[in-house]
Amino acid sequence: MMSQIHEHQERLIHDVWGERCLECECTQKPKIHLYHIKKEEIAVLNCPSCDFTIVVVEVEKLTDKSIAEEIRKRENSLVATHQSFP
Repeated sequence: MMSQIHEHQERLIHDVWGERCLECECTQKPKIHLYHIKKEEIAVLNCPSCDFTIVVVEVEKLTDKSIAEEIRKRENSLVATHQSFP
């Protein structure tokens, strides 16, 4: 179980954070906090130097599957999806 969490965290760092902080260009790995709220998975990545923060919410839980599949096809890119909710 611990190795799955570690793999998930490493994948987040690779896919979302990259090699360095976008704000201060620090090369330290970010602090990662994972939350499970109802049916959503939320990850908070924090720079240890400047407190720059990226929040990631699992896409499939917020959008329909066709949009999630399209986003999944794009590699190493940050995609912002705007959707109006009733």
